[in-house]
Amino acid sequence: MKFKRVLAMAVTAVMTCSLLAGCGGKTESAGTVDSGTGMAAQDTAAADTKGGEKTNLKFYIWSDEENYISKVVEQYNAQSDSVHVEMISIANDSYDDKLKVMMAAGDEADIVDIRGLAQVTQYRDTGSLMDLTELVKNSELDISKYGAMWDSSYPDGQIFALPTRTTCWMLFYNPDLLAEAGVEMPEQLTWTEYAEMAKKLTAGEGPDKQWGGYWVDWHTQFMATQQGVYVNADDVTAVQDSLELLNQLYNVDKSHMSLGEMKATDTQYLADFENKRVALMPQGEWMINMLLNDINAGKTDVSWEIAPMPIPDGVEPGTTWGQFQFAGITSTTKHPEESFDFLKYLCGPEGAAIYASTGMVHAYTDEGAEAAYKEAVGKDSVSVIFNAKKVQESPASSNFDQILNIYKENAELYLLGEKSIEETMDKFLQQRTDLMGK
Repeated sequence: MKFKRVLAMAVTAVMTCSLLAGCGGKTESAGTVDSGTGMAAQDTAAADTKGGEKTNLKFYIWSDEENYISKVVEQYNAQSDSVHVEMISIANDSYDDKLKVMMAAGDEADIVDIRGLAQVTQYRDTGSLMDLTELVKNSELDISKYGAMWDSSYPDGQIFALPTRTTCWMLFYNPDLLAEAGVEMPEQLTWTEYAEMAKKLTAGEGPDKQWGGYWVDWHTQFMATQQGVYVNADDVTAVQDSLELLNQLYNVDKSHMSLGEMKATDTQYLADFENKRVALMPQGEWMINMLLNDINAGKTDVSWEIAPMPIPDGVEPGTTWGQFQFAGITSTTKHPEESFDFLKYLCGPEGAAIYASTGMVHAYTDEGAEAAYKEAVGKDSVSVIFNAKKVQESPASSNFDQILNIYKENAELYLLGEKSIEETMDKFLQQRTDLMGK
């Protein structure tokens, strides 16, 4: 199958590059950090750019994506006779702000990494992204391989960015801790059952406490999303239900580390799971890549498996949420054709094969993708990802991020115990109305 052939070539190339680096052979640097900008750039191969033999493209990404995107860049550069891609990495926390400044200033970026559909919509509305519709239409890229979420990405049919990977939230768990507590993981949990299981798996006190679960505060409207309800909806009852359940886990059952303690101790979710202090962890598919890297490096020997995300009562089993991460071409690029050539590679079967070899889930799902991913990860339970019924984490709305930020600010005060749920929702809705009025 095409995907498996491409995967085999990709894995071989990745291993070859690693061997060459280990034996003193020259490979491109993963990046050196500029202390003034917080950016790291892959070294540009001097032989490629001197004398103009290759067109150099600047590709900006956030630092969490270095591990797998760098491999795509390396292999593309190795096979391209006319184009060299220079990958420039910006620290996660500052990426969005710096990208907005760069895009507004018409900086020299050619290709940019974009977090989610809402940001694509914002950059489209400001004219910062090149319209890719005709280029995609006239290419050999099979966009049907992006699946159901692609259909809701561009309702008007105009394409401004292509998906690189797809996020998928699921339930990670430590089977050893469940076995010790005499608890079995069912095929599908409801959120009520999840809360009960987390209480059973909570033990001890103080620094040695074993947490039944751990919930990061990135997506606190989770049950609403699973029902297709967003914070910009007229009826936000499901959003309130999500917050109240999270408050139960954090502050009533105390089966999860509270938001206050997370902020006070600057705890790291991955470290707590790898140190076997956490039994259950709803988290995204990127954690698989992190676990594999740390296990291979000898940093942990934690046992882990995944199960479907718990669901609200009445919601179809397997329902979860996710979003595409995108890459787009800036409207100011001087090299649109060369940029699109790389974009097709990154967002097509070649990029998908390289992502799978690192334990990441690419948006492009070709025939055999599940088998290839299982082989790379070494666990049958990852089929959960491919069987999931994913709801878009955010709608294609240009002001959604602003509304979401208002919601998050109010939700945090509630989860910290500074406001009641009624005060929280009333304040949020009033601020949302004020924003929409502007």
